[in-house]
Amino acid sequence: MIHLSDFDTIIFDFGGVILDIDPDLSRRRFAAMLGIEKARMLETEQLPQLYETGSISRTEFVDRINRIAGTNISEGEIIAAWNAMLLNYKPARIEWIKRLHKTHKLLMLSNTNDAHFEYFHNKLISEYGVTFYQLFDHVYLSHEMGLLKPSQEIYETVIREQQLNLERTIFIEDTPRNVAGAQEVGLPTLLIPRNGEFYEFFED
Repeated sequence: MIHLSDFDTIIFDFGGVILDIDPDLSRRRFAAMLGIEKARMLETEQLPQLYETGSISRTEFVDRINRIAGTNISEGEIIAAWNAMLLNYKPARIEWIKRLHKTHKLLMLSNTNDAHFEYFHNKLISEYGVTFYQLFDHVYLSHEMGLLKPSQEIYETVIREQQLNLERTIFIEDTPRNVAGAQEVGLPTLLIPRNGEFYEFFED
């Protein structure tokens, strides 16, 4: 269990911690759209990683998918398949974040891209009437930083810019390799199950 009084700063991952996700839904959509073998090539060509580091734009992401698959699918259809993995917020999570923001410095650190961020940020605004910039003191997005978890550099950037005291900071994440990367730079972590409830690990 995590004693909240032991920490001043909480860093949240996003997908699988704040919003439920299921990446297999996008994989299945692309397999149906492009064929199984061509869909697998999106991973071997590292298109998601390139997009999530901002190395390619949304237009380039779509164009490369069509070039790999030999198709001419619209941007709207491709982005809809890409966003299919993004599921639902749960009200208790949002309420807990609001509560924590009254007593703690809150940061968000997410491997993401502009299409995903646009979708889930607009969903947050429409469903809860708040922005991420109201819920968090700072929002760190991989495609804006040019870095991906679990690289040490992404954690070191957050630690340096926020002047964090690592003894009073904790990072909440659902992906074991991202937790391992954070631990390598001395950042305390809480690994939760994907789509689990982070607040169930808290004690006041």
